[in-house]
Amino acid sequence: MRFMAIYSKSQTTVEGLDELISAFQKLGDEAIPHLLNGSNEAGGEVLRKAKIKVPVDSGNLKRRLKMVKAKKSAKYPYLVFSKVTFTREVAYAVPLELGHRIIVNGKSVGVAKERPFLRPAADESKEDVVKTIAASMNKALGEMGGMR
Repeated sequence: MRFMAIYSKSQTTVEGLDELISAFQKLGDEAIPHLLNGSNEAGGEVLRKAKIKVPVDSGNLKRRLKMVKAKKSAKYPYLVFSKVTFTREVAYAVPLELGHRIIVNGKSVGVAKERPFLRPAADESKEDVVKTIAASMNKALGEMGGMR
């Protein structure tokens, strides 16, 4: 049996999830490197798409987008994820992504419309992320003999 994800525009359905969880519980910590690799690969795809979508004036924001690689957590050992973020120098990415009010001398004088790039990159990558994670889980199970 293999883990498989089925997609629709509004949701992702996972077939074989109960069997997958049971098989991974048997594998233990040896499976974590496979999950870390899959998470980092998926995060890299989101980062690539975010860099394509970022509104570029100087290119500073695009250069400062980064991925924080997944690592094993002592508190939550089987919670594995990487994240796409940006450095402190480009904190203006938040109002750029979400939009904001323009305030001059304490008065609201207008609104800067949102110019999202992170959320659309994540949304567009959803299917690829699930496929990548599923592939890394299946690889771990195949190599470690957890599920046949």
